[in-house]
Amino acid sequence: MKVLRYYDRHTLKMEDWPVPDIGEDEVLVETRACGICASDILDWYREPKAPTFLGHEPAGVIVKTGSSVQNLKVGDRVFVHHHVPCFVCRYCRAGEFSMCPDFRASHIYPGGFAEFIKVPGENVRKGLLLLPENVSFVEATLVEPLACCIQAFKRSLFKRGDTVLVVGAGFNGLALTQLARIYGAGAVLVSEPDPFRRELAFSLGVDAVIDPNQEDVAEVLKEQNKGYLADVVFVTPPFPKAIEGAINCLERGGRLLLYAPSQPGEKVSLEINSFYFSHLTIRASYSASPLDTREALSLLEKGLIKTDLLINCVLPFSQFQEAFWKVRNDKKVIKCVLTFEKKLVSEVGRTR
Repeated sequence: MKVLRYYDRHTLKMEDWPVPDIGEDEVLVETRACGICASDILDWYREPKAPTFLGHEPAGVIVKTGSSVQNLKVGDRVFVHHHVPCFVCRYCRAGEFSMCPDFRASHIYPGGFAEFIKVPGENVRKGLLLLPENVSFVEATLVEPLACCIQAFKRSLFKRGDTVLVVGAGFNGLALTQLARIYGAGAVLVSEPDPFRRELAFSLGVDAVIDPNQEDVAEVLKEQNKGYLADVVFVTPPFPKAIEGAINCLERGGRLLLYAPSQPGEKVSLEINSFYFSHLTIRASYSASPLDTREALSLLEKGLIKTDLLINCVLPFSQFQEAFWKVRNDKKVIKCVLTFEKKLVSEVGRTR
């Protein structure tokens, strides 16, 4: 089978690898689509682990099941989650599922950018979801990234009626903006310097779209929100300057949610006196639990997410170089998905 392997920021290769054998509690999935995540090009994070396999937003069809697998069959259309928690450790009991050691150790093999994926037993039992007929394989690649946004909302302590500011209108920012409307935010504002992405945010019916290079974001917030700042600010760019600016947009009692990681060693400046007397809270959100993926799939099934606005680049697996170049360099690409041609099962003897 063909598989993508990452070596460094300049080297991503398509290689030939054996189709994985599976155990009695595992399944083999033929990949039909996999989205490219921003973390797939996060070189400071990827290079220390290289060479490595990429892809954690896959959807496909089960082509083989282990002897002990129940309630799943060959031909089932599925979403495959790469991380699953144990649900019983101290972190899981506290609802911190992505802190669970099992969660961080779990994975699919070799990765979502492979023609076939081995799904371990724990992932089969906890993280593999059957796709409704009205959710396509391409749309199903949104389950994992949308679930990450859902977890971010939970961790932000969002309450219905809150004023929400979303910093950044890339994929995550636009997904968070849609969720803010779905969950009942009182007002939703988006800050984004790129004009194309500002237009996309505007099309979602937000209360205001702000160009931070030309406008004072905090002042626009006050103008649009009866003199108040934001109750919740989601910061999607991983830059200290963006985080520091977002803190200044918080109303008393407000919560700031860090959505993306900065490079190790980067720091932000915090004025402690104001932070203390304003009762501000800063939280972070990493990844998503199986509970969040189920909610994400439900929103997709109900047609509540504008998937065509989020996915605006779909290319065949063979054009992976072009796809990754676009994700790195083209601001007009929000989410790029690679699609896989269906293979004859007879071509891969171990799947029969």
